Amino acid sequence: MKTLAKWLAIGTLATALFSLTPKYAVAQDDAQPGFDDPTAMAAPPAQFITPADIKKMMDNHDASFQLVDTQPEEAYAEGHIPGAINYPWVQQVKPPIPLPRNKMLVLYCPCNHDEDSLDMYKKLAEFGYLNTKVLEGGWYKWVALKLPVDGSDAASAIKMADAAAANGSTSSEGGAAPAATASAQPAVASGPLVSGRQVGAMTPSLRVIDVTGKYKGQDTCYVCEYGAAPTLIGFFNKPSDGAADLIVKLDALVKSQKNLKGFVVMTEGADTKEWLEKLAADKGIQIPLVYFAKGNLDLGMRLYKLAPAADNTILVNDNRQVVANFVNITGSTFTQVQDAAVKMLASPPPTSGSGQ
Repeated sequence: MKTLAKWLAIGTLATALFSLTPKYAVAQDDAQPGFDDPTAMAAPPAQFITPADIKKMMDNHDASFQLVDTQPEEAYAEGHIPGAINYPWVQQVKPPIPLPRNKMLVLYCPCNHDEDSLDMYKKLAEFGYLNTKVLEGGWYKWVALKLPVDGSDAASAIKMADAAAANGSTSSEGGAAPAATASAQPAVASGPLVSGRQVGAMTPSLRVIDVTGKYKGQDTCYVCEYGAAPTLIGFFNKPSDGAADLIVKLDALVKSQKNLKGFVVMTEGADTKEWLEKLAADKGIQIPLVYFAKGNLDLGMRLYKLAPAADNTILVNDNRQVVANFVNITGSTFTQVQDAAVKMLASPPPTSGSGQ
């Protein structure tokens, strides 16, 4: 009996010690069998580092850190901080994770309040990446300070930032688009016109020039701003009476639903700025009205797979994932968008999609 009691005591002690083992200890090995649902321990508060500090470290050839650009791959290719590696924002981080563990990671994104970087900071912490900081102000601040940039369209990055700072006067002449632009647009085949990211796809960060929202005149991203909130994203190719009517309806729908967000993007570019301002003033539009800095040559056209031939593309989005896609909606068919939005609000958020 004494022997049995002894072994029971040892077993109890071992169990207690195991329960006290830090959960991050397991997270150090991405390939750990069964470690596919990291949870429990919350990430410590994020630490920020300024662009000036990073520039100084770069000038000193400091090899102790690694810049991590969380923009979509296409955006990274057009413009990024020299030396940064691309690890795009995702809804769910899955191992193996191709990021160094022997360096301080510095995350940055094209979001006004570093939303994507902060989210990735938390997700990476669950896998043991604790030596991580967020670049204060992200890509926008870096470019606004006219610090070095790299990429296929880096030459126009600072010029566009200057134009955006001048109260949204950016024009589609801000820089040449990559040669692959035309071929990257969705092909138009026989049958219904296909435009926009499809159901189940992730909605990546989207750079636009704000005309009527709270970032009026600035380069911004309302996809990052609204995050996981149910959101309507309306893309319109040019001003028209039909477009105005639909924008009014989108605004009314957002106003009628407590937890619904929304914004409108004019793909034609800066030439639509005055029209958007007048529409907002005349109709009392409250959802942000924005435009693509480079018009139909903008990166956003390719990121969101928008067909230039489409008069409009409306995405019903929840938890950064498309739950419904509508092309060439009219006033008489707008009820389809309304029904999809109401159904989304009554349903649980979708699980992670493919991101395609």
